[in-house]
Amino acid sequence: MSLCRSLVLLVVVFTACKDQGGKASSLDSSGVVTRTAPVEVASPDHSYTLMLPARWTGLVRTDTLSTVERGTARLGAMNIVYLPQDTSIIPQTIVVVAVYDAVAWQKLKAEGGPPPGDSLMSKDGRVYVLALPQSNPFSPGSVDAVKFDSLALKPADSATFIRVP
Repeated sequence: MSLCRSLVLLVVVFTACKDQGGKASSLDSSGVVTRTAPVEVASPDHSYTLMLPARWTGLVRTDTLSTVERGTARLGAMNIVYLPQDTSIIPQTIVVVAVYDAVAWQKLKAEGGPPPGDSLMSKDGRVYVLALPQSNPFSPGSVDAVKFDSLALKPADSATFIRVP
C-alpha cells in the first residue's frame, strides 16, 4: 500500500473513532463505532454529575425519584433503569443515587437495618449514596439477565461515577 493511501486510511479511521461531541470511541471487531468514554448526565438539581459507563449507552434511562421514593434524601436523587430487550417487562433499576445532608444520613444509619445504599463520597456536608440491586430481576440465562449482569458497576466505574463541583 502506498504511503498516501496509508495516510488517507489513518485519517478515515481516526475520524470514525470520534463521535459528534468529540468523545472518544473505538471500532469493535465488526467495525462498528462504540463509545469508550463515559456519558455525563447532570442531576436534576445540577448539584452533581453522573459519569455513566459507555457500555450503558442506549440501554438505560435516568429518572428522578418521587418524594416518597427518596424519603429523607435531598431533591436531585436519580434512578437509572435498564431498558429490557423484552418489551413486555418493565424497566428495572440498575442503580439509584441519592444525596443526603450528613446529619440526615447519620440518623438514617442509626435506625438499624440496612441503609438504603453505600456512601460513595461526602463533600460540603452532603453524603452521596449509591444503591445497587440486591439481585438480577430477570430469568436466569435470559438475554436480559445476561445484559443486566454485564452492566453491573465495576470498581473502576464506582471510583468516577459521581462528580461534584
